[in-house]
Amino acid sequence: MVDTKLQDGASAALWTCRFFLYIVILAFSATIVGLDGRKGDNIWNDALNYKGKIIDFCAYSASSVVEGGDHGACKYVMALASISLILVFFLWLFTFVDALYPVLTKFWFVELGVNVFQTLWWLIGAIVVTVKRPSSSVMDALSLTKDINTIEGLSWINFAFSLFLCGVSVVDGLLVGDRTSSSGKQQNTGSNNA
Repeated sequence: MVDTKLQDGASAALWTCRFFLYIVILAFSATIVGLDGRKGDNIWNDALNYKGKIIDFCAYSASSVVEGGDHGACKYVMALASISLILVFFLWLFTFVDALYPVLTKFWFVELGVNVFQTLWWLIGAIVVTVKRPSSSVMDALSLTKDINTIEGLSWINFAFSLFLCGVSVVDGLLVGDRTSSSGKQQNTGSNNA
């Protein structure tokens, strides 16, 4: 969908950076939803069969498998990634679709507001995920270490990328937006169509 409308190097760099980071945040958020929600990974399993017992289990804050952990934290992790998926999908869509991109750059302060929210959202989420980490005995018993480390790492990366996107929004809106009406993309007048 994006054709050769990028006017200069700065505009192209900002567009590419924004496009790439939104895709990465989408992918990482989807991965977190998948890891947290898939019963086979046992991070959140309401019917965990452990030593002959069926346990309503959430790994977060769990000090033993039998006790279960904090189910609110599992719901929070799911909400954290799901809300981010929705917000970032719309920002990515406005970046990707030529007809919508001028709207995004004209109202760059809205994109900045969403990215500031995302930054705070992921900062709080990454802190919660890190603080509510299950005990080593639980992670060893259910082989959760890799999945828990993945969720923590992706949460911190999404925070860092959201913070970086705040800067991209400001630079694109204030610097590039002043030079062109559509932040580096020339208006398609149809003169190239034959």
